[in-house]
Amino acid sequence: MKDKKNYILLLILIVASFLRIYSLFNVPPSASLDEASIGYNAYSILKTGADEYGNKFPLLLRAYDDWRPALYVYLVIPFVQLFGLNVLAVRLPSVILSILTVLASYFLVKELFKNHSKFKIYNLEFDVPLVSSLLLAISPWHIYISRLGHEANAGLAFFIFALLFFLKKSVYVSFIFFTLSFISYQSEKIFIPLFILFVFIIFWKEILVIKRKIIIASIISLIILIPFMKETLAPNALIRFNATNVFNTRNDFSDKEVLIFAKAVESNDLVGKVLHNRRTVAVEIFFQNYIAHFNPIWLFSNLSDDKHKVSGLGLLYFWELPLIIIGLFFLLRKKIDSKVKKIIIAWILIAPIPGAITTDAPHAMRIYTMLPIPQILSALGLVQIFNYINYKLSKIIFLGFFSIIILSVIYFYIQYFQVFPKTQSSSFQYALSQAIPFVLKNQKSYNEITFSNRDNLFQSYMFFLFYSKYDPEIYQRQGGTVSGGFEESHNFSKYSFRNINWSMEKKESDIVYVGNIRDFPKNATSVATFKYLDGEKAIIIVN
Repeated sequence: MKDKKNYILLLILIVASFLRIYSLFNVPPSASLDEASIGYNAYSILKTGADEYGNKFPLLLRAYDDWRPALYVYLVIPFVQLFGLNVLAVRLPSVILSILTVLASYFLVKELFKNHSKFKIYNLEFDVPLVSSLLLAISPWHIYISRLGHEANAGLAFFIFALLFFLKKSVYVSFIFFTLSFISYQSEKIFIPLFILFVFIIFWKEILVIKRKIIIASIISLIILIPFMKETLAPNALIRFNATNVFNTRNDFSDKEVLIFAKAVESNDLVGKVLHNRRTVAVEIFFQNYIAHFNPIWLFSNLSDDKHKVSGLGLLYFWELPLIIIGLFFLLRKKIDSKVKKIIIAWILIAPIPGAITTDAPHAMRIYTMLPIPQILSALGLVQIFNYINYKLSKIIFLGFFSIIILSVIYFYIQYFQVFPKTQSSSFQYALSQAIPFVLKNQKSYNEITFSNRDNLFQSYMFFLFYSKYDPEIYQRQGGTVSGGFEESHNFSKYSFRNINWSMEKKESDIVYVGNIRDFPKNATSVATFKYLDGEKAIIIVN
C-alpha cells in the first residue's frame, strides 16, 4: 500500500510539473513589469556586481522605487548564466520552488495529521496529505503565481519548508527557512513574525525543552536580519509602503469621512469626532480589506478579469467551497490535536493581514501565504465524506470526483494556455516585447530613438534593457538608472524614454518615435504597428 501511495505522489508531482513548466517561455505571453526588472538586475549583478543603479550586491532592489527584497534576484542569477537573459531564466526558480512546495506540503500535512483521516477505494489508500498535495498541484492560484518570475513564490516555499522542519524538530534548519521567507517578499515581513509568535504560544511547553536551540537559532537569524532591516527601515525604502498602506492613503471613503469629521468638529459632536477621525477610518478600511479576502465571490469566481486570475476561473475551483466548509467543520469538531487546530486557525487569520493593510484589496499575491490552507481543508472535507458513506456509494462518488478533477484541469488548460495569453497580453505589455526587437533591428537607420513611457509603454526603459540585453557595464558608465519613479524620463546612448508630445517633437528623418496610438495624429507616417494577441492595436512606430 505504501508503494502505491508513493506512485500516486510521484504522479501528482508529474502533473504539478507539467502544469508549471509546459510552454513556460510563451505563457504568460511576455515578461511582466516585475520580471523585466528582476531579470535585468540579475543580469547586471552577474556581469558587474551592481544593479541598474550601480548599487553593489544590494539587499533591496530599488526597482521602480519599490525597494523590494533582492533575494529572488540572486536566485535568478545562475539561471541567467545558464540560459541567458530571457523570461525562462526569470521564471524557472519560481517554478522549481513551486514544485518543491507541492512535495513539501505533502510532508507538512503528514506531520499535522499523523495517522488520521484516510479512506481506501479500488485497492488504493488516500489520506489528507495526498489529497491536499493533489489539490495544490492543480490549484489555479498556485499555478498562476508559480509561473511568474516573482518573489512571492519564494516566500511561500521557504515558509512551508520552515514550518515542516519546525514540526520535525529541526530547529536550526527551520529558522534558516523562516529567515529566508522573511527576506523574500514584502508580505512575509508581516506574516512571518506574527506566525512565529503564535507558534511560540502554541508550542511553549515544547519550546522550553529546546530553549537553548531556539535562542541560538534566534541569534543567528537576527544577525542575518540586521543589515536587511537596516536597509528596509531606511526612509527611501519606506516610501512605497507609506504610499500604499491604508493608514496614509486617501480614497473616496476616507474623503467622505473627513467631511463628516469636519462637520462633527464644527458642531462639537464628540461621538462624530470619535467615529469619523482619521485613525478610526483607517482601522475601518483595514477591517473591510481584511474581510474582503474571505469573500467567496472573489475567491471562487472571476467576474471582472481580476489580477492573478485566469479568465472564467477564481483563485480556487468552485467545487472546493463545500469541501472547505465541511473540512473546517470537522477540523473544529473532530478529535484532532488541539495544536494542529490552533496552527491552522492562526494561519488562516494571519495570512490576510499583509493584504489588508495595503491598498488594492483583496490581493491574491499579498495573501499568497494562505496556501495550502484551502487545499488542506478541502482534503479534510473530502476524506470525511468518504468515511461517512458506504463502500458502494463511495465508489460512485470517487469516480464522480475524479471526473470533476479531470474536467477542471482540462478547463484550466484551455483557459490558461489558450485564452489567457490573448485576453491578458496587455497586462504583460506584449506589444512592447514585439516592438523592441523591431527597433533594435533597424536602429542603425536613426540617430535618435524616443520611446513613450506611459500606457502600453509604461516603464519602457526597463523592457528595452531586458529585451536588448543592454550591456550593464556600458549602461552604468552612461549613468545607469537615476530614478524608477512613474513619471521619470530616462536617457542613455541615443535612446530616450519619456512622454511624447507630438506637436512639440522634432520631425526629422533620422528620428523615430515609439508610442501609443493616441500619441500621434492620424496622418503621422507609420513605420510599423504592433498589436496585442487579441488583435487590438497598441504601439505605433512613427518617423
